Amino acid sequence: MRIEIVDDSEEPAAVAVFPPGENFVDLRQNLHGIERIAAARAYLPLRNFLIAVNSPESVFATLTAAIECKSTVAEAAGEVYEFSSWTSFVFTVPSLNFDRSQYVELAERLKELLQRDSTDSIRGVLRVAACVFQDQAHRGFCLGIRLVASGDSAKQAELRWGLGLARVQQALLFRARALGQQIGA
Repeated sequence: MRIEIVDDSEEPAAVAVFPPGENFVDLRQNLHGIERIAAARAYLPLRNFLIAVNSPESVFATLTAAIECKSTVAEAAGEVYEFSSWTSFVFTVPSLNFDRSQYVELAERLKELLQRDSTDSIRGVLRVAACVFQDQAHRGFCLGIRLVASGDSAKQAELRWGLGLARVQQALLFRARALGQQIGA
C-alpha cells in the first residue's frame, strides 16, 4: 500500500467543522444511527470500519464518510477501475484535538503500519487539516483518510478497497490502543 501524508493544517480553505452539520450522525453516542448513513448501508466494509472506529475501545470519532466508484482509461493499459473512500475523524479526548503534533504523529505511525503491505493496487492519503470545534469555540485539527483501490473490473477494485479499509481499521485500532494506554498512564 502506498501512503502519502499531506499537511493542510495551515491551509485556510481546508477547514473542517466538528460537529459537521445538522445531518451529522454521532456514532459514538448512537451506534444505531449508522442506518442513516447510506454508504454504510450499501458497503459492509465501510459499515464495519465506522462501527470499529467509533467503538468505546477507540479514541476516535468520525466526522465524515464518503464513497466513490469510477473507471478511467490509462494510456497504455486500457480501462482501470477505481473504488475509493474518504473518512475523517477527530480524537475523543478534546485536548488532543488542539495539538497538531498528535495528528502528525498519528499520520506517521499509520503510514509505517500501512506501508508494510506491498500491494500497489491500493494507495492512501493521510491528510492533517484544520478543524473548528464548535462546542469549544476553538480551532484544532482532524485527520482525513482517502483510500483508493484499482482493479481490472469494478468488482475487483471494490474488493481490494474493502481489504485495504480493513487494514486501515486494524492500524487505527492498534494506534487507538497505544494512545489509550498513554492517556491512562
